[in-house]
Amino acid sequence: MARRIRIPLLIDLLEVEDAAAIAAIDRDPRLDRAYGRAGPLFNRMLGGRLTRIFAVDGIPFPTMRARHDEERRAVQAALAARLHEAVLPELSGKHPLVAYVRGTGPRERVGPALQAVIARQFDPAFTVQEAEAQRLWDAAVRFDAAARTVNPLHWLQQALFGTLHADRNILAGAVGRDPVAIHAVGIAVHNLVASLDRLRAHHDDPGRRFALDGTAAAIASLTAPDSVLRQAKGIADIPGGSLEPGALVRFKLAHAAGRTLDPATAFQSASWSACPASGFVFRLLAAIWTAARTEDEAP
Repeated sequence: MARRIRIPLLIDLLEVEDAAAIAAIDRDPRLDRAYGRAGPLFNRMLGGRLTRIFAVDGIPFPTMRARHDEERRAVQAALAARLHEAVLPELSGKHPLVAYVRGTGPRERVGPALQAVIARQFDPAFTVQEAEAQRLWDAAVRFDAAARTVNPLHWLQQALFGTLHADRNILAGAVGRDPVAIHAVGIAVHNLVASLDRLRAHHDDPGRRFALDGTAAAIASLTAPDSVLRQAKGIADIPGGSLEPGALVRFKLAHAAGRTLDPATAFQSASWSACPASGFVFRLLAAIWTAARTEDEAP
């Protein structure tokens, strides 16, 4: 299913929520995510804003790099290989992620704990005190919310008060100003938090608690990004309509993945923009579930 929002000179946006349509459209080489200042007013404003937000020290986040960017390909491939071999944290019943899934730990500790797990994949020596961990998590919550808003009044407010820039700097300072790591602890971490919420809901259900193994629980709990954006770099005839240069396409991944329950949809595994952390995330969710089940069965 696709929905077109089109007002001449103001906005041209196609929203797609079907997994097969998303895959087909994303294969079109005329669609990219290195947003240029083209198209109607809102499109140009949004593209420019995203380009400014998702960059640090002049270096764009990986989610802002073009499909044919060789450096992006190399960095993502190296990260995928490293995470494939990454050792998971020790997950006892007292670990905040396991405790939360079992219903014995507070949700407030989940975000900071996940940030620490992720940050240690970039710096094994990463550690922060409790107060600093909370500050880092609060910055991630605000940064993610600010980056998602499409309200121009909110854009103006953030520009005037510099709040988004300040929160990005907090995140950057914690992970050595690495754009990939900033995205991981500031944006991607929120999908993992949502996955932990689902794991806990499954654990709260006695039938699912004992029926699901780690793999099944991970599949049932996996949460995709709400949406990803592409921009037409030329005239493109795609399912859903003909696009002019500068037109935007929003893939509603969370909706599509929720209907298919296919990890490949959530991670865009067959796409040029596949998530390099897919294997690590899947292993982590399965391990948390297994640790929670082990504690349940302990005498």
